[in-house]
Amino acid sequence: MKNKSIKNSFYFLVCAILNINLFSPTSPSYSFVPYTYEPNKKVLINTSIGIGLTASKYIQYGQTKEAINLAKLAISLNPDEPELWIILSRAQLYSKLLKDALISIENAQKIDSSIALIWLTKASIEMQIGDIESAIQSIKTNINLDKNNSNSYFLLGNAKLMQKNYSSSLEAFKKATEINPKFWQAINNQALVYYELGFKEKAINIWRKVLLIESDPEPKLALAIALYTLDQNDKEAIDLAKEALGQNPNYFFQQFQEEQLWGEKLQNAGAELFKNPKLKSVLNTASANSNFTNEEDQ
Repeated sequence: MKNKSIKNSFYFLVCAILNINLFSPTSPSYSFVPYTYEPNKKVLINTSIGIGLTASKYIQYGQTKEAINLAKLAISLNPDEPELWIILSRAQLYSKLLKDALISIENAQKIDSSIALIWLTKASIEMQIGDIESAIQSIKTNINLDKNNSNSYFLLGNAKLMQKNYSSSLEAFKKATEINPKFWQAINNQALVYYELGFKEKAINIWRKVLLIESDPEPKLALAIALYTLDQNDKEAIDLAKEALGQNPNYFFQQFQEEQLWGEKLQNAGAELFKNPKLKSVLNTASANSNFTNEEDQ
């Protein structure tokens, strides 16, 4: 019933906007347009919420440009709704419009700073900007407001990993998986930490555990690299590398690996694996199917 009301409100608002111009190519004709319809505040609020929900759906489908336009429209109808500013900020974040995203989330913060998602979104923006210390403070504020959000601890782990604070990073990732045992990204990143600390066998065991949850190219290739460092004749390592690069060719490139927070040891070991002639064909395909380039290719 509520959705129907929102749709009807939106319909009437659109009709009102169209009616203003439909019969007046040069000047208003008051016999056809006796007055301008001005929807009340409740109508605007309900309409803005419906538009905001649609914008969030566009974000889920990766259509961030459309999401930004819809979120801005929703805000123009209801500028005091912090959730609408959050939606706009997240759409801008995914579009790499980081300065705009920061302004939007700060607008949400001014309206109601007690919403946990505001601080998580702000931390994500700050991390991409490179302001890691501010991001950590935002995450801590978020955790104070929502202590059982696994995403908060995952983001904290990533921030600490970027600082090479491995013990704190590991602690945060473990907390994330304690809350959500199926959070394979947090489990995967534990292995990234262990590999950089020199615990290859432990990292290998963790990546195998990850692949039982999710057959993702990242743990698949990381496992291949780790196995290859132990035995360059390991057939499983070559097979896993071929499969992983077939799924996502971007992992062949150092820039992408860095974006995924791979450490220097894993990157260097991966470069050695990629020298294997058995991977020549799949690496050529990866190069052709990606916008990234490695330094030696430039």
